[in-house]
Amino acid sequence: MKSITNENSLLEDIKSGGVKRQQAIATIYRDSQLKNQVVSFVRNNSGNSEEGIDIFHEGIIAMDDNVRKDKYRGDGNLKAYLYSICRFLWLNRLKKDKRMVYTEDANTLDQVNVETPESLSLEDEQKNILNDLLGRLGDKCQQILEMWKLSYSMEEIAEKVGLDNAGIARRQRYNCYQKLLSIIDSEPALKNILKSS
Repeated sequence: MKSITNENSLLEDIKSGGVKRQQAIATIYRDSQLKNQVVSFVRNNSGNSEEGIDIFHEGIIAMDDNVRKDKYRGDGNLKAYLYSICRFLWLNRLKKDKRMVYTEDANTLDQVNVETPESLSLEDEQKNILNDLLGRLGDKCQQILEMWKLSYSMEEIAEKVGLDNAGIARRQRYNCYQKLLSIIDSEPALKNILKSS
């Protein structure tokens, strides 16, 4: 099993797509030390453990997207980069929810180039392609990803989609996103159009 410390190999696997990419993401996902750091940060800043895990998932997805679009070239430490993304995402959520804002100077986080679902600005052609791809995922996956993009909480998504709890909704969201990326991986022409965003 690859360690997250073997960064060059992980980065290559993420960029190559397919099974290698999925294994690399799984390796990062299983890094309990990093996950605990993110959860602790969220808990120490007006959040709870569930929200911490949610932010960790979102951070991995944003990092994966940035690596695949060559916005992260491996100049720094991958774990530090992912942790910075998670902090950035959590600060944004605090600001949006008008909760207590973290006291550290947030300007230092502006250096992190993060594309969250809310900040993605796709051209019309790209939007049409993305809508077509979401349509191929099935109604439930489409609904989950669209609600997530609109910043619904995992609790709200679970309730709307008819899932038992936020944890199940979180796993479904992750699986649906993986399924979406697999479809994109299998069609290079689509990948090139979406990558130009």
